[in-house]
Amino acid sequence: MKTRTLQKDKVNIITLGCSKNMVDSEVLSGQLKANDIDVVHESAKKDHNIVVVNTCGFIDKAKEESINTILDQVDLKKKGKLDKVYVTGCLSERYRGDLEQEIPEVDAWFGTMELPLILKKFDADYKAELIGERLLSTPSHYAYLKIAEGCNRTCAFCAIPIMRGTHVSKPIEELVAEAEKLVRSGVKEIMLIAQELTYYGLDLYKKRRLADLMNALADVKGLEWIRLHYAYPTKFPMEILEVMKQRDNICNYWTCLCSTSLILC
Repeated sequence: MKTRTLQKDKVNIITLGCSKNMVDSEVLSGQLKANDIDVVHESAKKDHNIVVVNTCGFIDKAKEESINTILDQVDLKKKGKLDKVYVTGCLSERYRGDLEQEIPEVDAWFGTMELPLILKKFDADYKAELIGERLLSTPSHYAYLKIAEGCNRTCAFCAIPIMRGTHVSKPIEELVAEAEKLVRSGVKEIMLIAQELTYYGLDLYKKRRLADLMNALADVKGLEWIRLHYAYPTKFPMEILEVMKQRDNICNYWTCLCSTSLILC
Protein backbone atom coordinates (compact mmCIF):
# COMPACT_ATOMS: atom_id res chain seq x y z
CA MET A 1 0.00 0.00 0.00
CA LYS A 2 1.38 3.43 -0.94
CA THR A 3 2.02 5.85 1.89
CA ARG A 4 -0.04 8.47 0.05
CA THR A 5 -3.23 6.42 0.50
CA LEU A 6 -2.80 6.62 4.29
CA GLN A 7 -2.84 10.41 4.23
CA LYS A 8 -5.90 12.61 4.28
CA ASP A 9 -7.01 13.72 0.83
CA LYS A 10 -6.02 17.20 -0.28
CA VAL A 11 -7.71 18.72 -3.32
CA ASN A 12 -6.16 21.24 -5.68
CA ILE A 13 -8.57 23.12 -7.97
CA ILE A 14 -7.18 24.53 -11.22
CA THR A 15 -9.39 27.17 -12.83
CA LEU A 16 -9.24 28.12 -16.49
CA GLY A 17 -11.28 30.68 -18.41
CA CYS A 18 -13.44 33.52 -17.16
CA SER A 19 -14.35 35.01 -13.80
CA LYS A 20 -17.63 33.03 -13.83
CA ASN A 21 -15.55 29.84 -13.74
CA MET A 22 -13.54 31.30 -10.89
CA VAL A 23 -16.70 31.80 -8.84
CA ASP A 24 -17.72 28.19 -9.54
CA SER A 25 -14.35 27.00 -8.26
CA GLU A 26 -14.67 29.17 -5.17
CA VAL A 27 -18.11 27.71 -4.44
CA LEU A 28 -16.78 24.18 -4.89
CA SER A 29 -13.91 25.01 -2.52
CA GLY A 30 -16.36 26.32 0.06
CA GLN A 31 -18.49 23.20 -0.17
CA LEU A 32 -15.46 20.92 0.20
CA LYS A 33 -14.20 22.87 3.20
CA ALA A 34 -17.66 22.71 4.81
CA ASN A 35 -17.38 18.93 4.48
CA ASP A 36 -13.99 18.95 6.27
CA ILE A 37 -12.03 18.28 3.09
CA ASP A 38 -8.66 20.00 2.68
CA VAL A 39 -8.76 22.14 -0.47
CA VAL A 40 -6.49 24.70 -2.15
CA HIS A 41 -6.64 26.73 -5.36
CA GLU A 42 -3.87 26.36 -7.92
CA SER A 43 -1.33 25.34 -5.31
CA ALA A 44 2.33 25.22 -6.32
CA LYS A 45 3.30 23.10 -3.32
CA LYS A 46 2.45 19.79 -5.00
CA ASP A 47 1.28 18.35 -1.67
CA HIS A 48 -2.19 17.41 -2.93
CA ASN A 49 -3.29 14.03 -4.21
CA ILE A 50 -6.49 14.99 -6.08
CA VAL A 51 -6.94 17.60 -8.81
CA VAL A 52 -10.13 19.16 -10.16
CA VAL A 53 -9.62 21.00 -13.46
CA ASN A 54 -12.34 23.58 -14.14
CA THR A 55 -12.13 24.03 -17.90
CA CYS A 56 -13.03 26.63 -20.51
CA GLY A 57 -14.44 25.62 -23.91
CA PHE A 58 -15.24 28.98 -25.45
CA ILE A 59 -12.60 29.62 -28.14
CA ASP A 60 -9.92 27.42 -29.70
CA LYS A 61 -7.05 28.78 -27.61
CA ALA A 62 -9.05 28.20 -24.42
CA LYS A 63 -9.90 24.66 -25.49
CA GLU A 64 -6.25 23.96 -26.22
CA GLU A 65 -5.17 25.31 -22.83
CA SER A 66 -7.80 23.19 -21.08
CA ILE A 67 -6.79 19.99 -22.87
CA ASN A 68 -3.09 20.60 -22.24
CA THR A 69 -3.79 21.20 -18.55
CA ILE A 70 -5.79 17.98 -18.31
CA LEU A 71 -3.00 16.04 -20.02
CA ASP A 72 -0.42 17.52 -17.65
CA GLN A 73 -2.45 16.33 -14.65
CA VAL A 74 -3.01 12.91 -16.20
CA ASP A 75 0.76 12.63 -16.70
CA LEU A 76 1.30 13.37 -13.00
CA LYS A 77 -1.23 10.66 -12.17
CA LYS A 78 0.64 8.16 -14.37
CA LYS A 79 3.83 9.00 -12.49
CA GLY A 80 2.13 8.26 -9.18
CA LYS A 81 2.05 11.88 -8.00
CA LEU A 82 -1.75 12.09 -8.06
CA ASP A 83 -4.45 9.64 -7.10
CA LYS A 84 -7.40 11.20 -8.93
CA VAL A 85 -8.02 13.68 -11.73
CA TYR A 86 -11.52 15.11 -12.13
CA VAL A 87 -12.59 17.51 -14.87
CA THR A 88 -15.51 19.93 -14.84
CA GLY A 89 -16.53 23.16 -16.56
CA CYS A 90 -17.46 24.27 -20.05
CA LEU A 91 -15.13 22.05 -22.10
CA SER A 92 -16.38 19.01 -20.21
CA GLU A 93 -20.01 20.07 -20.67
CA ARG A 94 -19.57 20.59 -24.40
CA TYR A 95 -17.36 17.64 -25.38
CA ARG A 96 -17.72 15.11 -22.58
CA GLY A 97 -18.44 12.13 -24.82
CA ASP A 98 -15.43 12.72 -27.04
CA LEU A 99 -13.15 13.52 -24.12
CA GLU A 100 -14.08 10.36 -22.25
CA GLN A 101 -12.94 8.38 -25.29
CA GLU A 102 -9.77 10.39 -25.92
CA ILE A 103 -8.54 10.76 -22.31
CA PRO A 104 -9.77 7.69 -20.40
CA GLU A 105 -7.25 8.30 -17.61
CA VAL A 106 -9.47 11.04 -16.18
CA ASP A 107 -11.41 9.55 -13.28
CA ALA A 108 -14.65 11.44 -13.88
CA TRP A 109 -16.07 14.22 -16.06
CA PHE A 110 -18.70 16.72 -14.94
CA GLY A 111 -20.74 19.42 -16.62
CA THR A 112 -21.13 23.04 -15.56
CA MET A 113 -24.15 22.46 -13.32
CA GLU A 114 -23.14 19.22 -11.58
CA LEU A 115 -21.60 20.44 -8.33
CA PRO A 116 -23.54 17.93 -6.19
CA LEU A 117 -22.18 15.08 -8.34
CA ILE A 118 -18.61 16.31 -7.90
CA LEU A 119 -19.11 16.38 -4.14
CA LYS A 120 -20.36 12.80 -4.19
CA LYS A 121 -16.93 11.72 -5.43
CA PHE A 122 -15.59 12.95 -2.09
CA ASP A 123 -18.44 11.39 -0.09
CA ALA A 124 -19.50 14.97 0.62
CA ASP A 125 -22.97 16.48 0.83
CA TYR A 126 -24.09 19.58 -1.04
CA LYS A 127 -25.00 22.16 1.59
CA ALA A 128 -27.67 24.41 0.08
CA GLU A 129 -27.64 26.70 3.10
CA LEU A 130 -24.11 27.95 2.32
CA ILE A 131 -25.19 31.08 0.44
CA GLY A 132 -22.08 33.13 -0.25
CA GLU A 133 -19.74 30.72 1.55
CA ARG A 134 -16.78 30.61 -0.80
CA LEU A 135 -13.01 30.29 -0.52
CA LEU A 136 -11.95 33.38 -2.44
CA SER A 137 -9.13 33.01 -4.94
CA THR A 138 -8.98 36.76 -5.55
CA PRO A 139 -7.07 39.21 -3.32
CA SER A 140 -8.98 39.66 -0.08
CA HIS A 141 -10.27 43.16 -0.84
CA TYR A 142 -12.43 42.25 -3.87
CA ALA A 143 -14.61 39.43 -5.15
CA TYR A 144 -16.84 38.55 -8.08
CA LEU A 145 -20.59 38.20 -7.55
CA LYS A 146 -22.33 36.04 -10.16
CA ILE A 147 -25.92 37.28 -10.40
CA ALA A 148 -27.17 34.89 -13.08
CA GLU A 149 -26.24 31.78 -15.02
CA GLY A 150 -26.57 31.02 -18.72
CA CYS A 151 -27.91 33.06 -21.62
CA ASN A 152 -31.07 33.18 -23.73
CA ARG A 153 -29.43 34.66 -26.82
CA THR A 154 -28.45 32.35 -29.66
CA CYS A 155 -25.63 34.36 -31.23
CA ALA A 156 -23.97 32.38 -34.04
CA PHE A 157 -20.48 33.12 -32.69
CA CYS A 158 -21.17 32.01 -29.11
CA ALA A 159 -21.64 28.58 -27.52
CA ILE A 160 -22.51 29.78 -24.01
CA PRO A 161 -26.16 28.57 -24.13
CA ILE A 162 -24.86 25.12 -25.10
CA MET A 163 -22.40 25.03 -22.21
CA ARG A 164 -24.27 27.03 -19.56
CA GLY A 165 -27.94 26.67 -20.45
CA THR A 166 -30.59 29.37 -20.50
CA HIS A 167 -30.53 32.51 -18.37
CA VAL A 168 -31.35 31.92 -14.70
CA SER A 169 -31.28 34.92 -12.32
CA LYS A 170 -30.50 34.63 -8.63
CA PRO A 171 -33.03 36.35 -6.34
CA ILE A 172 -32.13 39.83 -5.13
CA GLU A 173 -32.39 38.76 -1.47
CA GLU A 174 -29.93 35.91 -2.01
CA LEU A 175 -27.42 38.19 -3.75
CA VAL A 176 -27.65 40.79 -1.00
CA ALA A 177 -27.04 38.07 1.61
CA GLU A 178 -24.02 36.85 -0.35
CA ALA A 179 -22.65 40.39 -0.64
CA GLU A 180 -23.08 40.92 3.11
CA LYS A 181 -21.11 37.75 3.84
CA LEU A 182 -18.36 38.85 1.48
CA VAL A 183 -18.13 42.23 3.21
CA ARG A 184 -17.94 40.54 6.62
CA SER A 185 -14.98 38.55 5.31
CA GLY A 186 -13.13 41.75 4.41
CA VAL A 187 -14.25 42.40 0.81
CA LYS A 188 -14.52 46.10 -0.09
CA GLU A 189 -15.34 45.82 -3.80
CA ILE A 190 -17.60 43.43 -5.68
CA MET A 191 -17.78 42.97 -9.42
CA LEU A 192 -21.15 41.89 -10.78
CA ILE A 193 -20.86 39.23 -13.46
CA ALA A 194 -23.18 37.14 -15.62
CA GLN A 195 -23.21 36.26 -19.27
CA GLU A 196 -25.45 39.32 -19.69
CA LEU A 197 -26.11 41.58 -16.72
CA THR A 198 -28.77 43.68 -18.45
CA TYR A 199 -31.07 40.64 -18.81
CA TYR A 200 -31.17 40.22 -15.04
CA GLY A 201 -34.61 39.61 -13.55
CA LEU A 202 -36.62 38.86 -16.69
CA ASP A 203 -36.99 35.19 -15.79
CA LEU A 204 -37.73 35.71 -12.08
CA TYR A 205 -39.63 38.98 -12.02
CA LYS A 206 -40.88 39.26 -15.64
CA LYS A 207 -39.00 42.53 -16.07
CA ARG A 208 -35.41 43.76 -16.04
CA ARG A 209 -34.44 44.52 -12.44
CA LEU A 210 -30.72 45.18 -12.54
CA ALA A 211 -31.33 48.74 -11.33
CA ASP A 212 -33.21 47.41 -8.28
CA LEU A 213 -30.40 44.95 -7.56
CA MET A 214 -27.80 47.70 -7.83
CA ASN A 215 -29.70 49.86 -5.34
CA ALA A 216 -30.06 46.95 -2.92
CA LEU A 217 -26.34 46.14 -3.09
CA ALA A 218 -25.39 49.80 -2.76
CA ASP A 219 -27.16 49.77 0.62
CA VAL A 220 -24.89 47.02 1.98
CA LYS A 221 -22.84 48.61 4.78
CA GLY A 222 -19.11 48.44 4.20
CA LEU A 223 -19.35 47.83 0.48
CA GLU A 224 -17.27 50.63 -0.98
CA TRP A 225 -17.19 49.83 -4.70
CA ILE A 226 -19.58 48.02 -7.05
CA ARG A 227 -18.35 47.41 -10.55
CA LEU A 228 -20.37 45.97 -13.46
CA HIS A 229 -19.17 43.60 -16.17
CA TYR A 230 -20.74 42.22 -19.35
CA ALA A 231 -23.48 44.42 -20.76
CA TYR A 232 -25.36 43.80 -23.99
CA PRO A 233 -26.38 46.94 -25.92
CA THR A 234 -29.73 45.70 -27.28
CA LYS A 235 -32.65 46.83 -25.05
CA PHE A 236 -30.20 48.34 -22.60
CA PRO A 237 -32.15 49.41 -19.46
CA MET A 238 -31.31 53.11 -19.36
CA GLU A 239 -32.48 53.51 -15.74
CA ILE A 240 -29.25 51.80 -14.73
CA LEU A 241 -27.31 54.92 -15.68
CA GLU A 242 -29.39 57.02 -13.29
CA VAL A 243 -28.63 54.60 -10.46
CA MET A 244 -24.93 54.80 -11.27
CA LYS A 245 -25.19 58.58 -11.10
CA GLN A 246 -27.02 58.61 -7.76
CA ARG A 247 -25.09 55.97 -5.81
CA ASP A 248 -21.55 56.93 -4.82
CA ASN A 249 -20.31 53.36 -4.38
CA ILE A 250 -21.33 52.23 -7.89
CA CYS A 251 -18.39 52.83 -10.23
CA ASN A 252 -18.90 54.71 -13.51
CA TYR A 253 -17.61 51.70 -15.35
CA TRP A 254 -18.97 49.00 -17.62
CA THR A 255 -17.61 46.20 -19.75
CA CYS A 256 -19.51 45.80 -23.02
CA LEU A 257 -20.03 42.31 -24.48
CA CYS A 258 -20.02 43.46 -28.07
CA SER A 259 -16.43 44.71 -28.06
CA THR A 260 -15.13 44.07 -24.51
CA SER A 261 -14.54 47.80 -24.35
CA LEU A 262 -14.95 49.97 -21.29
CA ILE A 263 -17.83 52.38 -21.06
CA LEU A 264 -17.15 55.27 -18.70
CA CYS A 265 -20.27 57.20 -17.82
